[in-house]
Amino acid sequence: MLDDVRVLELSLFSPDALGGHLADLGAEVIKIEPPGGGGFRGELFPPDNVQNLQWNRGKKSVTLNLKSEKGVAIFRRLAADATVVIDGLRAGAAERLGLGYDDVVEVNPTIVYCSLNGMGSYGPYAKLPTHGLSFDCFAGLNPPVIQADGTPRLSAGASGTTGVLAGPLYAAMAVLAALHSARRDGQPQYVEVAQVDAAIAWNFQKLTALANDMFGYADGPQASLRYQYYETGDGNYVVFNALEDKFWHRFCEAVDRMDLYELGQARFGDDPHADEDLRRELTAIFKGRSRREWTDFFITADIAGAPAFEGGDLLDDDHVKARAMVYERHAEGRPSLRLIAVPIKTKPDRPFPAALPPAVGADTDQVLTTLAGCDETELAVLRRDGVI
Repeated sequence: MLDDVRVLELSLFSPDALGGHLADLGAEVIKIEPPGGGGFRGELFPPDNVQNLQWNRGKKSVTLNLKSEKGVAIFRRLAADATVVIDGLRAGAAERLGLGYDDVVEVNPTIVYCSLNGMGSYGPYAKLPTHGLSFDCFAGLNPPVIQADGTPRLSAGASGTTGVLAGPLYAAMAVLAALHSARRDGQPQYVEVAQVDAAIAWNFQKLTALANDMFGYADGPQASLRYQYYETGDGNYVVFNALEDKFWHRFCEAVDRMDLYELGQARFGDDPHADEDLRRELTAIFKGRSRREWTDFFITADIAGAPAFEGGDLLDDDHVKARAMVYERHAEGRPSLRLIAVPIKTKPDRPFPAALPPAVGADTDQVLTTLAGCDETELAVLRRDGVI
């Protein structure tokens, strides 16, 4: 869908995902990286780390030393023929290199320029060094767990991935809107997303409730009996979602246990003994069928619920296969890899399986020859000077 869009990407670590989303939609994404690579493609990580496989698939790689005048000059030549430039570096780094928005507009007056970083380009914390966990903790997504001795700890589920994953999604949406505006108006477009802002936006439900003294969910789902995990007879799990009365009534009727209906209508916590009775009954009922049998039951009886997966068996689920959410890629001299596909589907269906991430610098000669006008003599000089 974006095969007429050329993206020039400057990014390290999680901002790679923005170019990854655009590449998944068909854009030609040229990743500019230092000789030897960096971020998830540097010496700290093996090439087959999951972030690199997911976010750098389907891209081209060009190595440029942007700390050299020649490297910056080559970048500007490439930017002149690009549709989008991604600045996924720490705030201010591109400007110091002479590759900020104003610099790029000088050579490409209709460019879409997207800045994606941790804390944004302005505000008191713009220069604050951060990791992904910082964004989620800042936004209240990972509240501390207080130990018996009073010390705070990270919760077991604190992965620090919300801001780093949500930020590139918001940025991809912003780029697509900016592309529309640039083509309509013939004007350059600047859009910016801070990953901490994305984490705050992701936590809108809790934060809006707190800001306005409104009802919040708090610990309700964890304590709920009608909106809960249950173990199935084959040692797996389903999540039961009979929150609405119609689903709860259908469930009790379908399992021939209408005696539980009124018991489940009471508000949790009003009668601890009744709560325990209902929990015990539901636990026994759900152990009476396998995960697959309960899934079929939910569909047939029209009751909200779903199979729940903890491991790689999700990838072999029939629904996941039908939605083509897993694909395999083969490369010479290595085992095939099973990877996660893009969740966007089209009519007519477009084949997805993207190429594996390129080796660092794999496309340098081809891109610089065809897009930057370099000949063999100039490439040799650039290579000799450590620019590529």
